[in-house]
Parts: sequence; structure tokens; C-alpha cells
Amino acid sequence: MTVSYSTIKSISEPDAMAGLLADQVLGPVLPSVNVRKVRARLGRRYEAPRVLWNVYEAELEMPGGVEAKQLFWTKAYFNDEDCEKYRKRVESILTAQNGNPLDPNGYARFFPDLNLFLFFFPTDPVFPRLPRVSIPLSIQPILEKHFKLLRPDATIRSLTCVRVKYMPEISCILRYEADIGEERPLAIYGKVQHSLRGAMTYEVMKALWDLPARASGDIVIAEPLGYYPDLSLLLQSELSGEEVKGDRHSEIFVAESEAAGRMIGEIHASNIQAGEPHNADVELGRLEARLEEFKMTAPKVYLLLRGLLTQIRAKAERLPPEAPVPSHGDYKYNQFLFDGNRFGMIDVEYFVQAEPSFDLGKFCGHLWPALPKDWSDTAQAKVARRVFLDAYLSVRPQYDGRRFAVYEALSLATRALVVTWGQSRNAAYMAETLTALGYEQLKTRWGE
Repeated sequence: MTVSYSTIKSISEPDAMAGLLADQVLGPVLPSVNVRKVRARLGRRYEAPRVLWNVYEAELEMPGGVEAKQLFWTKAYFNDEDCEKYRKRVESILTAQNGNPLDPNGYARFFPDLNLFLFFFPTDPVFPRLPRVSIPLSIQPILEKHFKLLRPDATIRSLTCVRVKYMPEISCILRYEADIGEERPLAIYGKVQHSLRGAMTYEVMKALWDLPARASGDIVIAEPLGYYPDLSLLLQSELSGEEVKGDRHSEIFVAESEAAGRMIGEIHASNIQAGEPHNADVELGRLEARLEEFKMTAPKVYLLLRGLLTQIRAKAERLPPEAPVPSHGDYKYNQFLFDGNRFGMIDVEYFVQAEPSFDLGKFCGHLWPALPKDWSDTAQAKVARRVFLDAYLSVRPQYDGRRFAVYEALSLATRALVVTWGQSRNAAYMAETLTALGYEQLKTRWGE
């Protein structure tokens, strides 16, 4: 029997999930463990009308009053047929459990009355080796030679693994911290990605690392250390700094826009051949396919976006394409770290060969605030946008911007779809704001 959206949404609320953990998961086998609270974490995804992912963190009270936190995630299907296909796919995981939900290697459980699968990290059907790479003792033999390369004179006293970011069935970023007797641990970052994407990412990072612009400091990236295909694991050095926040009034935000403009100019001029061809038709096709998911659940957003995509496609067909260049593929302000002195670029796993307007339009499309608190937020976004484009033109003055409006509008349409997909608070308002901006920027002439 198909499970209704309201049923799945209800059980997906953090309080309801805390009850499920206490009554059906932990309580029956570990009665001395108390579930104090469950909080939602980054990773909620709604692929209407098929499946809903949610990520949570449980605060637990262990025997003796010891506090612990446990990350877990759920995947709920609305249709029995889809649910059964997935159950067969993960059957070996479900039957291999030892009955301990707090096993360091993870835990999985299926609730047939809810069409709901529950996984305790590090269990992930897409990444069967995730338990190995997230347990320090298991991964230390691989890491030791890389730590030795970074600090030949260092002795590792102990090793810990910190989960930085996790998107179930998509990717996981881990930080391996080696205690070497100094105030700060020596760190190496590991990234696990689906579809062997890490192999291409590693090749791109090596090519970027070898560029003269990297040696001169015009491009700042982490050093690629190695890729292990059997683990789907990419290792890289630590890139110092903090993620740039979305405060459009910050001097750092504007300074980053300038650095980002120059940096992507150097990448576009680099002649790196890695990555598949990518064009506006690919972007439009992806958006149009996803849009159909929201025909019933977000009809107003659906109609607005459908109209915008129609106009984007019509304009794209009128304009001749630009010559492809090496492209970051996901170029946004939050793809940079700032250490107080310089901006370092991260996340090149979506590297492609695309029109230069693809990166430029995506970056500028993310400069606009989706939920402005004041008119000045939008005004400052325009300032950052101008700074970014001027910096790019200082490196590649031959760029004529003829298809820039197409890709900036595509970026805004993508953002509208993402906020709708993520079911965040004020999602409908943000999606409508971004779509309206898409219409406006599609009609804005280059240079204005």
C-alpha cells in the first residue's frame, strides 16, 4: 500500500523520530540508553513524488550519564514498487546487522509499514567502504605516508577522524587530525564521492596544482595527495581558512568576488582538458525534468519556473554558443575559504568543459540574496557582481558576455528549484523571488 505524504512527513519530524528511536530502535536492545533529543541536520532532500531523505543528529545519554551524539538518516518511499526495489538493493546491508544500533560500523533498519529505511552513520548503500575510511585505526596505514610527505619530521601520537559534511548517497567529507605534539593537529582531508567522481577530481586538482598561476598564488587550492578507487577516497592537504559567509555588506564578501573573478579567469585560460562537455541544453534539460516533480506540490513555483525556462531556452537558441573552456562547474561564493590573507578555492568535482558564461552566470546568480532583509542587500550584491566581472575581464578582456544573461538566469532558476526541493522555511517565497530575478536578469544587457 502506498504511504501518504502526510504520514511520512509526520514521522519525519524530529520529535516523532526521537520517539521512533526510543521505542523501536534503541529501547528494545539498549534500554539503558536514553534518547534526549533529535535535531534535523543539513541533507533533507525531497524528490517528489517518489522519495524523501532526512538527516538527523540524536543526543543520547549513555549509562553513567555520559553524553553522546549519533548521526543517522532516513529514506522514505511513497510508492510500494519503488520501495521494494530499494529494499532488494540494500537487503544484504539489512540482513548483515549484528543487532547493535550503536555499532561503530553502522546500523540499518527497514520499517515496512512506513516504507522507511533508517541508517546510522557510517552505513551508506552507495559507499560500502565508508565505515573503513571513517574509523581512524582502519585508515591510518594509508594516511601515514601522506602525513610524512607534509611533515617529514613529525611523529603521529594519535589519529582522530572528524566528519565535516555528509550528504547520504552523494558524498562525505572527513578531516583526519594527527596529534604531532603541537598546539594544532596536522590535518588531511578525505572526500568520498559516488560514481568514481573522485578519480576525475584528483586529475583536475593535479592539473590545477601544476599551473603557473597556482605557483604564483593567483590560484589557491589544496594539494592533491592521492586517490584510492577501492575506497572511493580522495585525499588532499588542508586548505586553511573559514568558509566565506553570505553577508553582502562584508568587505570580505566583495574582496572574495574580486579574487574569484581573477581565479576563474586563470582557469578558463588554462587549457586543462579534464571533464565532460557541458552546455545550456544539459542545464535546461535537468531543470525541466526536475520541475515536473513540483507540478502538484508547488504549483505556483512550477508555473513561474516553467515560463522562465521557456524564455531561457528561446534566448539560448537565438544566440550562437561560446567556445568551451575549462570550467569549475559549481562556481559560487561559498566555494572559497578565507584565512585572513588569501582566498582558497575548494570543490572542483564538477569540473567540465563549458562556455565561459556558465561559471560566470552561476557565480553571479548566487550573489543575489534569496531572502533580502533590506533593499541594500540587493544593492550590495550588484556591487559584488560588478567587481567580480571586472576582475574576470582583467584576465580575459576578449570575453564579450553574449550568453551571460542565459546562464545567470539558469543559475537563479536552479536556486529556485533547490530551495523548493529542500523544503526549507520560506521556500515558496524564496523560489518566487529568485524566479522573478531570473526574468529580470535574462532581459538585462551585458555591461549593465
